[in-house]
Amino acid sequence: MKSIEISARTVAEAVELALAQLGKDRDEVAIAVLDSGEAGDEALVRVTVVDDDDEADVAPPPLLDDAVGEVGAIARQILEDLLSRMDIHAYVTAVLTRVPGQKGDVEETVTLHVEGADEEAMGLMIGRRGETLRSLQFLLNLLVSRRVQKWPQVVVDVGNYRQRRQESLEGLARRMAERVRQTGRPIMLEPMAAYERRIVHLALREDKSIYTESSGEGEQRKIVIYPAK
Repeated sequence: MKSIEISARTVAEAVELALAQLGKDRDEVAIAVLDSGEAGDEALVRVTVVDDDDEADVAPPPLLDDAVGEVGAIARQILEDLLSRMDIHAYVTAVLTRVPGQKGDVEETVTLHVEGADEEAMGLMIGRRGETLRSLQFLLNLLVSRRVQKWPQVVVDVGNYRQRRQESLEGLARRMAERVRQTGRPIMLEPMAAYERRIVHLALREDKSIYTESSGEGEQRKIVIYPAK
């Protein structure tokens, strides 16, 4: 079987480059994600041509399951099944991160990166201001929790939307903080989801000239940036 390894900015781009070089369609190859590019490096994939005679001997491509453990493997499998039922053709890569918890334990978060779908499908999965993406993520966590008997921390990112949104929110936070410093008056931001408010809080946490607080209830909860007292 012919196999090549290709690196690119994203998993989807690497796969497309490999398919072009091999002259094959997606259903004629097995795809293994060797590096998702999560750490800032380029994504790396191995694409292997699967002949009809070899298909029975080829195992499903290992998408970092060894690295993400049971929760990550189950979450990826369920999300791929959901996408298939939605008739969305995409690649799902699972990445596990560990951070120290407040109680001295270790908090694990599995991020599922969805790439390779067309722009219309990605737009449908994301929805207005990420509302559909949040609903999809909640549904996925609910389905995974029934399998592992605990509430997991699974994040779904489509086409790097969350990364772009994070960068946008961090930029907004810094601009509004500068305005607060200049005017000496507090500024209230637009309503945000909990994870988005956390991004803003963290972006300004080290700025001693201002401080942030959340105000409001439910979906109308907002962040207010105040000048330091």
